[in-house]
Amino acid sequence: MSDENCAKGRMTVGYGDVFRQKEYMKLIFANVINRFGDSIDYVAFTWLVYSLTGSAAWSAIIFGINRVPTIFLQPFAGAMVENWNKKTVMVLNDIIRGVSVSLVAVLFLLHLLNPWILLAFTLVISSAEAFRGPAGTAVLPKILDKECYDFGLSLNSTLTNVIELAGLALAGGIIALFGIHTAIFTDAVTFFGSAVIILFIKTGEDINTYQKINFNEYLDTLKGGIIYLKKNSIIFNFVLLAMVANAILVPLNSLQAPLIKNVLKQGELMLSVLSFGMTAGLGIGSALYPYAAKKLNTRVIVFMGGILLSFYYLVLVLCGYLSYYKLIVYAVCIITSLITGCALSLLISALNVQFMKQVDSEYLARVGAIMSSGCVGAIPVVSFLIGILTKIVSVSVIFYAIGGLSMIFFIILYLKKVRFE
Repeated sequence: MSDENCAKGRMTVGYGDVFRQKEYMKLIFANVINRFGDSIDYVAFTWLVYSLTGSAAWSAIIFGINRVPTIFLQPFAGAMVENWNKKTVMVLNDIIRGVSVSLVAVLFLLHLLNPWILLAFTLVISSAEAFRGPAGTAVLPKILDKECYDFGLSLNSTLTNVIELAGLALAGGIIALFGIHTAIFTDAVTFFGSAVIILFIKTGEDINTYQKINFNEYLDTLKGGIIYLKKNSIIFNFVLLAMVANAILVPLNSLQAPLIKNVLKQGELMLSVLSFGMTAGLGIGSALYPYAAKKLNTRVIVFMGGILLSFYYLVLVLCGYLSYYKLIVYAVCIITSLITGCALSLLISALNVQFMKQVDSEYLARVGAIMSSGCVGAIPVVSFLIGILTKIVSVSVIFYAIGGLSMIFFIILYLKKVRFE
């Protein structure tokens, strides 16, 4: 367990208590380094694909392949990780990702990289992530006191969002000054750095925890997670809401370019404004969550987050009528993006904290993996439907429909008093 009990001898818990959880702080440091590399990698790989192919289709293919292991492999990975040493799994998979990313950079420098090789490496990297995620979830109860979950998860989310902003801001400069390969190597270094830090985390696990189980036992373990999920209505509500929230966000992510160009009638700068406002809001919201949780219950936070996200869809379309007044449009967009990011972060933080509190530690990896798989699985399905709708109706109509329907959904959810704690 963690070094010191949260708020030992006191009635209140704060960020100071989290900083005293030494092993958990090591994990946060590793996560921050990882997120910095990922944010640079996000920009670098986008440029890399275009440099290799000049094709938007290849970008879509690689984006889709990157999600496949999460959808199909992670539920089994979660069940397998339950029987393994979680810290070792995290270290090994960080090393696998670091080596893979390094090889991509080397092959690019040697002009030996092609789309098919990149596709293969993408599959390897995302498969490693499918194991890394459940292991990271399952190790938390071993290094963070339950009383510290609110502030602990909030601190992790806040710091990773802040460093993501820094990474996104620096990525373009790194690529412009030193080349795509340098940005990719930077990502590789962060994976290795994360592995080294995690290696020194004391989790109290038996280093020889590697139970070999056959395929039938995999299925039994996974089935146990599904049965556990079905029996606990609160946890089932978490999974369902997370899937719906991910589905609602798909149009916002996939139709940003046509929204900016055809609806808002603005240039590329608006993409940065929306992204910066949303990411900054996510960071602020995660920092404020522990204090909001003291005043509001989870159901209210979910309702507020859902309503503001729905309202955001409507505001973005309505701003199109003011496209001639650029300063007003930019001001409204960044303010509403900031507010929406903050509200969305409160919603996500509430679900994550309650999920950690409600799920028994021995089920965390597999139930978390099932939840993650379901959430990501909603993305390609909704993307396909949105793709069909764009052939029939305008982007404005789609945004109006999503905003209106999601608002109705969250109102019904609130009025029916669906339980989240």
